[in-house]
Amino acid sequence: MSRAAYSLHNHTPFSDGAYTIDELCEAHLDCAGVTVAGIGVTDHLFCTPSSREVSSEREFERLFARETRAYVEEVLAARERWTGKLEVFCGAEINWPLNKGMLPTIRSMLEGIDYVLFEYTNWAGLTTLANQARRWPCPVGLAHTEVAEQFPSTSMDQVVRTLANARIFYELSSKFLPLSEDAPWFNILRNHRVLVSIGTDTHDELRCIQDVPVLYAYAERRGLTEKLFAPTVREREAVTA
Repeated sequence: MSRAAYSLHNHTPFSDGAYTIDELCEAHLDCAGVTVAGIGVTDHLFCTPSSREVSSEREFERLFARETRAYVEEVLAARERWTGKLEVFCGAEINWPLNKGMLPTIRSMLEGIDYVLFEYTNWAGLTTLANQARRWPCPVGLAHTEVAEQFPSTSMDQVVRTLANARIFYELSSKFLPLSEDAPWFNILRNHRVLVSIGTDTHDELRCIQDVPVLYAYAERRGLTEKLFAPTVREREAVTA
Protein backbone atom coordinates (compact mmCIF):
# COMPACT_ATOMS: atom_id res chain seq x y z
CA MET A 1 0.00 0.00 0.00
CA SER A 2 1.48 3.27 -1.11
CA ARG A 3 0.03 5.80 1.32
CA ALA A 4 -0.13 6.19 5.05
CA ALA A 5 -3.45 5.63 6.76
CA TYR A 6 -5.14 7.59 9.53
CA SER A 7 -7.40 5.74 11.96
CA LEU A 8 -9.76 8.44 13.13
CA HIS A 9 -12.45 6.90 15.34
CA ASN A 10 -11.18 5.61 18.69
CA HIS A 11 -12.58 5.79 22.22
CA THR A 12 -10.75 5.77 25.54
CA PRO A 13 -11.82 5.45 29.20
CA PHE A 14 -12.58 9.17 29.09
CA SER A 15 -15.95 8.09 27.67
CA ASP A 16 -16.80 4.46 26.95
CA GLY A 17 -13.56 2.99 25.65
CA ALA A 18 -11.48 0.38 27.44
CA TYR A 19 -7.96 1.33 26.31
CA THR A 20 -5.78 4.35 27.00
CA ILE A 21 -4.45 6.59 24.25
CA ASP A 22 -1.00 5.03 24.68
CA GLU A 23 -2.43 1.52 24.31
CA LEU A 24 -4.29 2.59 21.17
CA CYS A 25 -1.13 4.08 19.72
CA GLU A 26 0.87 0.93 20.41
CA ALA A 27 -1.79 -1.27 18.83
CA HIS A 28 -1.90 0.89 15.70
CA LEU A 29 1.88 0.75 15.32
CA ASP A 30 1.58 -3.05 15.34
CA CYS A 31 -1.05 -2.94 12.61
CA ALA A 32 0.00 -5.22 9.74
CA GLY A 33 -0.53 -4.39 6.09
CA VAL A 34 -0.49 -0.60 6.17
CA THR A 35 1.51 2.18 7.79
CA VAL A 36 -0.65 4.04 10.29
CA ALA A 37 0.62 7.62 10.34
CA GLY A 38 -1.79 8.90 12.94
CA ILE A 39 -4.80 8.17 15.10
CA GLY A 40 -7.71 10.28 16.20
CA VAL A 41 -9.15 10.12 19.70
CA THR A 42 -12.89 10.71 19.39
CA ASP A 43 -14.45 10.28 22.78
CA HIS A 44 -18.11 11.09 23.31
CA LEU A 45 -18.54 14.66 24.52
CA PHE A 46 -21.59 16.63 25.63
CA CYS A 47 -23.52 13.53 26.64
CA THR A 48 -26.33 14.66 28.88
CA PRO A 49 -27.05 12.04 31.58
CA SER A 50 -30.35 10.34 30.87
CA SER A 51 -31.53 11.22 34.36
CA ARG A 52 -31.04 14.92 33.87
CA GLU A 53 -32.41 17.27 31.24
CA VAL A 54 -30.32 20.31 30.36
CA SER A 55 -32.69 23.14 29.71
CA SER A 56 -30.41 26.10 29.07
CA GLU A 57 -27.15 26.96 27.33
CA ARG A 58 -25.70 28.23 30.63
CA GLU A 59 -26.37 24.93 32.34
CA PHE A 60 -25.01 23.00 29.38
CA GLU A 61 -21.76 24.95 29.46
CA ARG A 62 -21.49 24.58 33.23
CA LEU A 63 -21.86 20.81 32.94
CA PHE A 64 -19.52 20.21 30.04
CA ALA A 65 -16.98 23.04 29.65
CA ARG A 66 -14.55 21.80 32.31
CA GLU A 67 -14.88 18.21 31.12
CA THR A 68 -14.13 19.24 27.55
CA ARG A 69 -11.03 21.19 28.57
CA ALA A 70 -9.77 18.23 30.59
CA TYR A 71 -10.31 15.94 27.60
CA VAL A 72 -8.37 18.21 25.25
CA GLU A 73 -5.50 18.47 27.74
CA GLU A 74 -5.34 14.69 28.04
CA VAL A 75 -5.12 14.22 24.27
CA LEU A 76 -2.57 17.02 23.87
CA ALA A 77 -0.36 15.43 26.52
CA ALA A 78 -0.47 12.14 24.58
CA ARG A 79 0.36 14.03 21.39
CA GLU A 80 3.55 15.28 23.03
CA ARG A 81 4.48 11.80 24.25
CA TRP A 82 4.10 10.32 20.77
CA THR A 83 5.78 13.08 18.79
CA GLY A 84 8.03 11.55 16.14
CA LYS A 85 6.39 8.14 16.40
CA LEU A 86 2.72 8.68 15.60
CA GLU A 87 0.48 11.69 15.10
CA VAL A 88 -2.31 12.00 17.66
CA PHE A 89 -5.32 14.11 16.77
CA CYS A 90 -7.99 15.40 19.11
CA GLY A 91 -11.42 14.61 17.74
CA ALA A 92 -14.82 14.25 19.35
CA GLU A 93 -17.95 12.24 18.66
CA ILE A 94 -21.23 14.08 19.14
CA ASN A 95 -24.62 12.44 19.42
CA TRP A 96 -27.02 14.33 17.13
CA PRO A 97 -30.33 13.53 18.88
CA LEU A 98 -28.93 14.48 22.31
CA ASN A 99 -27.19 17.68 21.24
CA LYS A 100 -28.99 19.13 18.25
CA GLY A 101 -30.48 21.92 20.37
CA MET A 102 -27.13 23.12 21.71
CA LEU A 103 -25.05 23.49 18.54
CA PRO A 104 -24.06 27.17 18.97
CA THR A 105 -22.85 26.48 22.52
CA ILE A 106 -20.98 23.36 21.41
CA ARG A 107 -19.22 25.26 18.63
CA SER A 108 -17.93 27.72 21.23
CA MET A 109 -16.48 24.87 23.33
CA LEU A 110 -14.31 23.18 20.70
CA GLU A 111 -10.99 24.93 21.23
CA GLY A 112 -8.20 22.41 20.66
CA ILE A 113 -10.44 19.88 18.91
CA ASP A 114 -9.29 19.06 15.38
CA TYR A 115 -12.49 17.54 13.97
CA VAL A 116 -15.89 16.26 15.07
CA LEU A 117 -17.90 13.21 14.09
CA PHE A 118 -21.68 13.26 14.35
CA GLU A 119 -23.50 10.00 14.98
CA TYR A 120 -27.16 9.04 14.42
CA THR A 121 -27.81 12.00 12.15
CA ASN A 122 -31.11 11.86 10.25
CA TRP A 123 -31.83 13.76 7.05
CA ALA A 124 -33.17 16.82 8.88
CA GLY A 125 -30.03 16.79 10.99
CA LEU A 126 -27.74 16.49 7.99
CA THR A 127 -29.37 19.43 6.25
CA THR A 128 -29.04 21.45 9.47
CA LEU A 129 -25.34 20.59 9.71
CA ALA A 130 -24.87 21.38 6.03
CA ASN A 131 -26.42 24.81 6.47
CA GLN A 132 -24.14 25.50 9.43
CA ALA A 133 -20.98 23.74 8.24
CA ARG A 134 -19.02 26.91 7.52
CA ARG A 135 -19.65 28.11 11.10
CA TRP A 136 -17.86 25.17 12.68
CA PRO A 137 -14.27 25.87 13.75
CA CYS A 138 -13.07 22.45 12.60
CA PRO A 139 -13.98 19.83 9.97
CA VAL A 140 -17.27 17.96 10.44
CA GLY A 141 -17.88 14.33 9.48
CA LEU A 142 -20.52 11.62 9.69
CA ALA A 143 -19.71 8.60 11.86
CA HIS A 144 -20.73 5.04 10.91
CA THR A 145 -23.53 6.16 8.59
CA GLU A 146 -25.32 3.59 6.43
CA VAL A 147 -26.74 5.99 3.87
CA ALA A 148 -29.59 3.82 2.56
CA GLU A 149 -30.83 3.08 6.10
CA GLN A 150 -30.25 6.47 7.71
CA PHE A 151 -31.67 8.55 4.86
CA PRO A 152 -34.23 6.12 3.37
CA SER A 153 -36.38 8.78 1.70
CA THR A 154 -33.50 10.71 0.14
CA SER A 155 -31.63 9.76 -3.00
CA MET A 156 -27.95 8.95 -2.68
CA ASP A 157 -27.22 11.61 -5.24
CA GLN A 158 -28.85 14.24 -3.05
CA VAL A 159 -26.99 13.00 0.01
CA VAL A 160 -23.59 13.11 -1.68
CA ARG A 161 -24.22 16.57 -3.13
CA THR A 162 -25.22 17.82 0.32
CA LEU A 163 -21.98 16.46 1.79
CA ALA A 164 -19.90 17.91 -1.04
CA ASN A 165 -21.44 21.39 -0.88
CA ALA A 166 -21.00 21.55 2.90
CA ARG A 167 -17.55 19.90 2.93
CA ILE A 168 -18.73 17.25 5.38
CA PHE A 169 -16.58 14.14 5.24
CA TYR A 170 -17.88 10.57 5.34
CA GLU A 171 -16.51 7.77 7.51
CA LEU A 172 -15.62 4.46 5.93
CA SER A 173 -16.48 2.35 8.96
CA SER A 174 -15.44 -1.13 9.94
CA LYS A 175 -18.90 -1.51 11.48
CA PHE A 176 -20.15 -2.31 7.98
CA LEU A 177 -17.55 -4.91 7.03
CA PRO A 178 -17.58 -6.82 4.80
CA LEU A 179 -18.28 -4.05 2.30
CA SER A 180 -19.73 -4.93 -1.08
CA GLU A 181 -17.41 -4.44 -4.03
CA ASP A 182 -20.23 -2.91 -6.05
CA ALA A 183 -22.02 -0.89 -3.36
CA PRO A 184 -23.92 1.91 -5.17
CA TRP A 185 -23.07 4.49 -2.51
CA PHE A 186 -19.33 4.17 -3.10
CA ASN A 187 -19.82 4.27 -6.85
CA ILE A 188 -21.46 7.65 -6.40
CA LEU A 189 -19.11 8.89 -3.68
CA ARG A 190 -15.94 8.57 -5.73
CA ASN A 191 -17.31 10.97 -8.35
CA HIS A 192 -17.88 13.84 -5.91
CA ARG A 193 -15.71 16.13 -3.84
CA VAL A 194 -16.35 14.38 -0.53
CA LEU A 195 -13.46 13.39 1.70
CA VAL A 196 -13.49 9.95 3.33
CA SER A 197 -12.11 9.00 6.74
CA ILE A 198 -11.21 5.55 8.04
CA GLY A 199 -12.69 4.56 11.39
CA THR A 200 -12.93 1.40 13.47
CA ASP A 201 -15.00 2.90 16.32
CA THR A 202 -12.65 1.19 18.76
CA HIS A 203 -14.18 0.69 22.23
CA ASP A 204 -13.37 -2.48 24.16
CA GLU A 205 -11.71 -4.63 21.52
CA LEU A 206 -8.31 -3.91 19.97
CA ARG A 207 -8.65 -6.56 17.29
CA CYS A 208 -10.82 -4.23 15.23
CA ILE A 209 -7.72 -2.08 14.61
CA GLN A 210 -6.69 -4.79 12.17
CA ASP A 211 -9.60 -3.57 10.06
CA VAL A 212 -7.63 -0.42 9.18
CA PRO A 213 -5.66 -2.09 6.32
CA VAL A 214 -8.87 -3.80 5.17
CA LEU A 215 -10.65 -0.45 4.95
CA TYR A 216 -7.65 1.15 3.25
CA ALA A 217 -7.50 -1.63 0.68
CA TYR A 218 -11.23 -1.22 0.00
CA ALA A 219 -10.75 2.53 -0.48
CA GLU A 220 -7.90 1.75 -2.86
CA ARG A 221 -10.00 -0.65 -4.93
CA ARG A 222 -12.88 1.81 -5.10
CA GLY A 223 -10.71 4.73 -6.19
CA LEU A 224 -11.09 6.64 -2.91
CA THR A 225 -7.51 6.91 -1.64
CA GLU A 226 -7.03 10.40 -3.08
CA LYS A 227 -10.06 11.45 -1.02
CA LEU A 228 -8.84 10.18 2.35
CA PHE A 229 -9.24 12.76 5.08
CA ALA A 230 -6.05 13.72 6.92
CA PRO A 231 -6.69 16.04 9.87
CA THR A 232 -4.56 19.02 10.72
CA VAL A 233 -3.77 20.12 14.24
CA ARG A 234 -5.69 23.23 15.22
CA GLU A 235 -3.59 25.76 17.02
CA ARG A 236 -5.09 26.79 20.33
CA GLU A 237 -6.02 30.41 20.68
CA ALA A 238 -3.37 32.56 22.27
CA VAL A 239 -4.27 34.15 25.57
CA THR A 240 -4.13 37.92 25.28
CA ALA A 241 -3.71 40.37 28.10
